[in-house]
Amino acid sequence: MSKTAHISTKQHIRASFRDATYTSLNIGMAESYFCAFMLALGISEVVAGLGTVVPQFIGVIFQLFSIRSFFRRYSLKNRLLMFLTVQAFSMIPLILIGWMQINSAWIVIGVLGIYWASLLSLNPPWNRLIGHTVPSKFRLKFFSIRSQFAQSSVFIGLIASGLLLYWAKDKGHELQVFVGIFIAGFVLKCFSWYEVKNNHQDYDLAPGSEYRVRFRDFITNIRHTDQGKLILFLFFFYITVHFSAPYFNPYMLSKLKFNYLEYMLVTSIAYFGRVFAFRILQKKAKSRHINKLLIFSTIGIATSPLWWSLTQNYWLILAIEFLSGCYWAAFELSTILLYFQKIDDRERTSIITYITFLNTTGMVIGSMLGAWFMKSLPIGWDNYLALFAASTILRILVIMFAPHVNFRGQIPKLIGLSRTFGVVPSFSSLARQFIRSDKKKSEDENK
Repeated sequence: MSKTAHISTKQHIRASFRDATYTSLNIGMAESYFCAFMLALGISEVVAGLGTVVPQFIGVIFQLFSIRSFFRRYSLKNRLLMFLTVQAFSMIPLILIGWMQINSAWIVIGVLGIYWASLLSLNPPWNRLIGHTVPSKFRLKFFSIRSQFAQSSVFIGLIASGLLLYWAKDKGHELQVFVGIFIAGFVLKCFSWYEVKNNHQDYDLAPGSEYRVRFRDFITNIRHTDQGKLILFLFFFYITVHFSAPYFNPYMLSKLKFNYLEYMLVTSIAYFGRVFAFRILQKKAKSRHINKLLIFSTIGIATSPLWWSLTQNYWLILAIEFLSGCYWAAFELSTILLYFQKIDDRERTSIITYITFLNTTGMVIGSMLGAWFMKSLPIGWDNYLALFAASTILRILVIMFAPHVNFRGQIPKLIGLSRTFGVVPSFSSLARQFIRSDKKKSEDENK
């Protein structure tokens, strides 16, 4: 039952767009530069790469406890305010670390773990709140427009921090700029807190309206439902993606020797690609096409690292990242809409928590495997390029087992789209093998 019925759905949605702007500015200005911050403190490349993933795993472990009865006795809005407060105040230790130039990886990772614990714990109640507020027929448009606000804000934040760090590095004030960035992040989190406090509806959930699914039951049933098969596929896909994903930033900053201006442009162009893709998807995407959109986006994401291993040309890298941003936009939109389609509202808080746990676990496993792979390569090998090539192969292998569409039946259409958007040509020859085998099988059955 709503406590603040005077707040209309339109007001709530507008407040959600403003909140997305503040949150995403913080992502662009601060969160996207956590790895660069660790490198600036003198922490090693591999540890800095892992330092962007391990804290997320710490956070997702806490998130499992955030759905227990202690937290569920609070309304959705109060849960959001609680976790936003913790996230805002977690910026203060980062400010002190930068100011005092503390280069302990353990301390930085611990603080980032608190940051991610509060951030990830926000997701389940926020998804439940959106399920109450936004009618299902408007969700595709809502998420498309909200994502445009979000990605545009990330783009602006990336550019602002990148320009400041580019100016500061030559003058020796790099860590001082990071301090300023984290102060701005604290202020933006306070703005988000104000938006939730004053412009969001509050719901007192009726007894029985929120059902906590046991994690054991969730794992037991994961292979026997369409929802579970989708979740399992995404778990393995996240492993293969993060086999290489955490090491792109160290690769750019340490291997390719990009300055902060070049690094900022490469990172921000991906978010520009997301905004571009969301504009198209808002107008062209249909709910019935979400499964195909997911497959198309995973193929694009799968082949992105291969292009990195084939070129070090800066302008080509910008083009690769723009396309990568388009693919990730389609992936994010399709997954979130599929979650809303396949998950019962009463179980949404628990299921989204477990999905986040599995995806983050996949990210950690993939990152650890990537670090082990790089350390295990023989002396004289280019570790990064070998990592990108291996990641591409693993991603494509996982996509072959995608459960949620008739993958082989869709390959001819997907190949046409893939060629248009620049997906690696070698995938076409692999796909033709599947098409031939399907035709041969069909002919044998007819005989």
